[in-house]
Amino acid sequence: MTPMITIKPIPADAMTRVRDTTGNPGWLHDCGAFVYAPDQPHRCGVCWSAGRTRWAHNGNWQPAYVTRQAVSS
Repeated sequence: MTPMITIKPIPADAMTRVRDTTGNPGWLHDCGAFVYAPDQPHRCGVCWSAGRTRWAHNGNWQPAYVTRQAVSS
């Protein structure tokens, strides 16, 4: 039997969306590729150029986030 893992909830202000200078959100592909785009990309340019065309269209894109750390004064 696999032991359960307990994950503590992340505070709402701990994560913030990654955005470029014009406000486009960042997207992270399953293969690790990153792109700024106004909407979720249809295909991954990295997988497409590497010849993994099936994965390029079917891979999952997730919104990219960064974690803000509290600065202790």
